[in-house]
Amino acid sequence: MREVEIGGRPKAEPCSQFGEAEDQALASIEAQAFARMLDRVFWFPEPHVLRFEARVHSDSQGIHHTVVGVVGHGGEAWFSEDLIPARWDYVAFKEIGWSVSKLLRNKLIADGVLREDAPGLLAGLMPDFSGMQEPEEKDHYRWAVVNRLRSAAMTRPMPGRW
Repeated sequence: MREVEIGGRPKAEPCSQFGEAEDQALASIEAQAFARMLDRVFWFPEPHVLRFEARVHSDSQGIHHTVVGVVGHGGEAWFSEDLIPARWDYVAFKEIGWSVSKLLRNKLIADGVLREDAPGLLAGLMPDFSGMQEPEEKDHYRWAVVNRLRSAAMTRPMPGRW
C-alpha cells in the first residue's frame, strides 16, 4: 500500500484569499469536494484497491488540508497522476457552493441573525449532485480508467503462456 499526496484542490485552481477562519473552512470544503471528484474520475474503485481521503496536517507554516490517494494491491492499474484533472468539474462546483452556503447559514444562526428553524434547503445533508455531471465528461473519465485497466491486463503475464 502506498500513499500519494495529491493536494487540496486541482492544480490549476487559484487559492482562496479569505480571512484565516474562512480560509480554513473553505480549504476543508475544497479538500472534501476534491476527494469526491477523484472518486468520480477514477470510477469509484473498491476502497481496498484505491481510495481518496481528505486529511489535515500541520507544520511550521500552519494547517493544511490535502487529499491523499491510498493505493492498495491492484490500485496501480486504476490510478495515474496524469489523469488527475487540473480544474473542478461541475459537480464539485455545486458541492462547494452548497457547502459554503450551509457554512454561511450556520454562521448566521450562531450569530443570532437567522433562526434555527428558518426555512431553507440547507438544513439537511448535501444532495447528490452527480446526476448533473456532463455525460461527455463522465464518459471521458470512465474510458480513461477502462483503457488503463486494459493496458495493465495486457502487460500482466498469463499463466500457461510462453
